Amino acid sequence: MDNKLVDGYGRIAKKLRISVTDRCNMRCIYCMPTNNTKWLDDAEVISFQEIVKLASIFANLGIEKIRITGGEPLVRPDLENLIEFINMIPGIESIGLTTNGLLLADKVEELAAAGLGSVNVSLDSFKEDRFKMMTGVTGVDKVVRSIEKAKDAGLNVKINTVVIRGWNDEEISDFALFARDRGHVVRFIEFMPLDGSGIWQPDLVFSKREMIERINIKVGEIVQLSDENSQSEPAMLYSFVDGTGTVGFIPSITEPFCRNCDRVRITSDGRLLTCLFENPGYNLKNLLRSGATDKDLECYVLNCLQKKPEGIIRLIRNKTLKPTLNLMHTIGG
Repeated sequence: MDNKLVDGYGRIAKKLRISVTDRCNMRCIYCMPTNNTKWLDDAEVISFQEIVKLASIFANLGIEKIRITGGEPLVRPDLENLIEFINMIPGIESIGLTTNGLLLADKVEELAAAGLGSVNVSLDSFKEDRFKMMTGVTGVDKVVRSIEKAKDAGLNVKINTVVIRGWNDEEISDFALFARDRGHVVRFIEFMPLDGSGIWQPDLVFSKREMIERINIKVGEIVQLSDENSQSEPAMLYSFVDGTGTVGFIPSITEPFCRNCDRVRITSDGRLLTCLFENPGYNLKNLLRSGATDKDLECYVLNCLQKKPEGIIRLIRNKTLKPTLNLMHTIGG
């Protein structure tokens, strides 16, 4: 069927991120508030049944790929059941998961059996003391073990590394070597103002250009891969000149990719966000729980898509970037 999810800028939504919880077993400085976190009550969080219903509606509108996010999605029990139900929805081609990896190793085989196809694992440091400073917990070895177990389970594995100047930028070359030696794709992400801690400042952004220079000097020359199929992906992929090892860059601040955005999000409390920087979004949960029909929901979603903002590129142009523009732990990655 023709995709119906076309916004006012002509962008077509094909990917849906669904946050299944706002809770997390880490306290990453670029995501979670450092204190006074107010968790959602259980009744506020959308149920698996509601998630499946919404996923079916979005699939009928042309969504092809779904990614499960959090908070940390694996703190929600029985996640493999949700994945199994989503996997049965006609039109859904793939299901991915974004996780911090602490709980992944013990669940990965069940998740793969349920239909999970890919996993993005967040890892910002190989040094335990720095890892704890950035995440609030220890567990580097657990995360690395989860990465290897996910690969052994046949999942497509990518590593997400948020680079913050003065915090972990000196490890860029270590991550590039990890990609080269282990065969994993490492994606370096520029620090965005979605931080609950409120520390974001422009001078903490370590740019894609600086990252490439660091890798070229300390590890080896990398060149951009040309792949027409990755035009809508946020990561710009590069390989070392000898073809061994792939790294990606998500330059949300210095080279925003809003014009190619093909994703929308549902928060754990049932709000539709057509953009990461949209707040508060559109309340799908209230419609669901008030007895709206599938057709009512479809019409509402299509109307919301027409209001999708241009994106962070407008905030940059208007010089209105500031800390905590939105809270990543409430909206998912």
